[in-house]
Amino acid sequence: DVKPDIFAKVLEGDKELEKQGKKVLKSGPEDNVFIYYSGHGAIAYISFPNGKLTATQLNDILVKMRSNKKYNKLVFYLDACYSGSMFLDILPSDAGVYVTTSTNEEELSYGTFCIDPRIAVCLATEYSYAWITDSEHKDLRKRTLNQQYVEVKKRTEQSHVMKYGDMTMGSLPVAMFQGHYHLLTHRNDEASNSNVVDRQLSSRTHLFSLTRRLMLATTEEEQEFTSRKLRRALQLGHVVKEAFHDIVMDVTTHRRLLVKDVSKRDELICYEAVYDHFETHCFKIQQVPEIAEHTVHLMELCKAGYEAQTLIESVHSVCS
Repeated sequence: DVKPDIFAKVLEGDKELEKQGKKVLKSGPEDNVFIYYSGHGAIAYISFPNGKLTATQLNDILVKMRSNKKYNKLVFYLDACYSGSMFLDILPSDAGVYVTTSTNEEELSYGTFCIDPRIAVCLATEYSYAWITDSEHKDLRKRTLNQQYVEVKKRTEQSHVMKYGDMTMGSLPVAMFQGHYHLLTHRNDEASNSNVVDRQLSSRTHLFSLTRRLMLATTEEEQEFTSRKLRRALQLGHVVKEAFHDIVMDVTTHRRLLVKDVSKRDELICYEAVYDHFETHCFKIQQVPEIAEHTVHLMELCKAGYEAQTLIESVHSVCS
């Protein structure tokens, strides 16, 4: 059920989904809503275990929620690579929405606490660890959204935490969106633990995890199995890098450039169409997370003025 269309229906309070026994958002015009998402992402989309949600789709969902009076004010914390690209120059400033993201529009995010003595996975990300521990250690009735943003920005050292939307909401207390405002007991402000260690690029934490598992393997069979998985993962990452390189070379060498002004929305429409074909004919980010490091090339080609169909033909040529 962790799919983009289900996510949209949950936020929209879909009655049919509720009839199926699923929980949906039952908010109204007097309610404040808090949404937190953490996962893989790339330029102008976030990834689900099954499928993806584009920047256009996400912002359309928020606008629809506003039109249907599903909230009074809405706060969205988004943790993913290139998460700033989901809102930059797209999210209206008058929709009653306040967003912070783990990165700007052109950065990868970082996992942290990646060396655990028992399990070989990264336990958190810089951004998420920063805001969650800040909320745990501060009096949220006094702590404002902007104060939390400033603290999280300071503690997230490997990327630029950004904010978008209605900046006037920054003066609102965090407790209006996290926890039960009137039920919160008095909490003295405490210093939150900022000792983040073992940072790894989020797009490569799977490689680090496999490497750790190989180091911790106790039997020859386990070592051999994990070693094969790691080699395959490294090979796939290399193949994906070459595929993007070949697409760029094919387009810039053999395809015609249409010199024209391209609007932000046209860029997104082009990019989303081309990336759909890349997923269908090449690889999905769920298979090869390193894809996040290279999707910028497709966006740059769209910005340059190449038609989507031209880029799609190159994708088919390279990945067929």
